Amino acid sequence: MADQVISARLLLPPGELVTVSQKSHPDLFWAIRGAGHNFGLVVEWEYRVSDDHAPLWSYEIFVYSGDKLEALYEETNRLLRDQPAELVHWGYIIKVAEIDPDHPVLWFGIINNGSPDIANTYAKPFHEIGPLSVQTGQGSLHDLAVVTFQDADGPGCAYGMTSLRYPIGLKSYNVMGVRKVYNETDSTLRKVPEIAGSFFLLEGYSTQPVKAIDAASTTFPHQDDNIVVTSYVMYAPDSNIDPVAKEFGEKLRKYLLDGSEDPEHLHAYVNYADGDESLQAIYGWETWRWEKLKKLKAQWEPKNTMRYHVHIEQNIN
Repeated sequence: MADQVISARLLLPPGELVTVSQKSHPDLFWAIRGAGHNFGLVVEWEYRVSDDHAPLWSYEIFVYSGDKLEALYEETNRLLRDQPAELVHWGYIIKVAEIDPDHPVLWFGIINNGSPDIANTYAKPFHEIGPLSVQTGQGSLHDLAVVTFQDADGPGCAYGMTSLRYPIGLKSYNVMGVRKVYNETDSTLRKVPEIAGSFFLLEGYSTQPVKAIDAASTTFPHQDDNIVVTSYVMYAPDSNIDPVAKEFGEKLRKYLLDGSEDPEHLHAYVNYADGDESLQAIYGWETWRWEKLKKLKAQWEPKNTMRYHVHIEQNIN
């Protein structure tokens, strides 16, 4: 969404209010689109908004048992090669006691902005894998929040819970890595019941518009990724569980990093980041990116007042 910003009024920590755009302080405009929380508070946006491709979204939701994982994510990799801009795939590794009280299930959705015929076409191979259940329907974007467990009553929005995330951006699914994530989740949720509400999220949004933007035009460094996945380690606040939960989440991410196209360079989406990632993993491994960010931080926010989350440090190396 950062590439849709036209301008912003930014309140800097000393109290100065500046307008940033391609014509006004363009370097700072570059910086706030992906790293803006390091520089100030936005009090006003001018934002480019597009009409919906269609008023309703069509979906097919599949639930599979864990033994279908390889077939499911091999098929999803095939979908990635031909996934149209109006189509999204979305998955969970999650415990649903009503379906399987002992093991996580694989929840998987094909979601299309428009005709159910298109959703059905792309969903057809997933019927052949042998789901436990299939749900079809249409709804507004707000309705999708309920369908995908992302509404206020969904597991990811549970009030008062500790929620740790360890994201990684990838070009495709390493099926062996996803299998390790499933097996580790299955065993850990049984051994540590305090975190039994945890789940793993696999998101495959449309990437065509993102990739059409010049990668150097914003701070966001991960345009080449096709998917973002993350654990949601969920539990009631408990300092005794914190280290166990952290080790669990980091282990799941490492399985996928080790099986990725570039295991030496983690790509971590800033909005999901735990905070212990390297700044290169968050803001990009290209030297020019973080050198430019350091320079702008020193120029516009030298006292480092804005340092709440994965803040830019002057000694990044």
